[in-house]
Amino acid sequence: MAKFILGNTFRDKALDNAVARNTLWFLDLIFVGAVMGLFRVLPVRWSSAFGARLGRIFGKIAKQRNRHVRANLTLALPDRSPEDVNRLAGEVWANAGAVLAEYPNLKRIGDPRGDRIEIEILEQIPAYSEPDQPAVFVSAHMANWEVIALAITRLGLPSCAMYAPLSNPWLDRIMLNYREALGCDLVSREDGLRAFMDALKAGRSPTMITDRRIEGGKPIPFFGEDKASSILPARLALRFGVPLVPVQAERLPGARFRVRFHAPLVPSDLSADRDGQAVDLAHQINDKFEDWIKARPGEWLCTSKIWPSSVLRAKTDIYIQPRRAAE
Repeated sequence: MAKFILGNTFRDKALDNAVARNTLWFLDLIFVGAVMGLFRVLPVRWSSAFGARLGRIFGKIAKQRNRHVRANLTLALPDRSPEDVNRLAGEVWANAGAVLAEYPNLKRIGDPRGDRIEIEILEQIPAYSEPDQPAVFVSAHMANWEVIALAITRLGLPSCAMYAPLSNPWLDRIMLNYREALGCDLVSREDGLRAFMDALKAGRSPTMITDRRIEGGKPIPFFGEDKASSILPARLALRFGVPLVPVQAERLPGARFRVRFHAPLVPSDLSADRDGQAVDLAHQINDKFEDWIKARPGEWLCTSKIWPSSVLRAKTDIYIQPRRAAE
């Protein structure tokens, strides 16, 4: 929470000092630990709904973050009115709050007896019937994306999933404990490439969430504007000759979810070199994400800048400060 409460300047100075940094981390641990403890003791449905309510409140408090949400939605959905965008921004924050509340409940959500996950397979691939035949799964931050790993585990596939470590190591340890319920190996973002290659050699299926802007990624159009996008999923699928499967998570009423396994993506030009095919597949992945977001924009976690500031400022008026009326 400290990074939201403190401004960038004060936060950076505080994190440069070991005593201040540990103090902020400890305060974060106390606050988040207490909230997560409450979420854990409530019924899953109540916990998710309470988290959604808190998310809406936080979105109103975190005004700069909310500008990012509104700017992302405005660029992605240019036909929506400002009123619609504001309403959708509230839904984005509600979904984010629900996701947070669902972390300590991942084990209960994944329990087949709870009937909280529907699995829909649009096209069969060998991995679904022969778990030693891996695939590469790719998805976006939609609904609760963590349930995708739960669905893959339920299908009986040995897998590994990439995660971004939190800057607070104490909180990161808590989140890793919650994620143990996913039933898959967890791969830090810093170790992704080598770890995923080793996983595929061992017959495990990597899962990656790639709708965010990736530093050093390829400029691939996303809602008409280039976004630095990861081509790692495409490269891995091509190198190992395994299916590249987009997986879509949708939120259903009552903290329930639908996980839809789409048909594998295939390069448009099989005669192109591997780099060309990888870029083509990255285009197709972004196209899929666009379709999902257009259908359910309130379930898209877009609380950080998806495009560079220069693009968001040029294409939206969200960051323009209203001028004061002349006295």
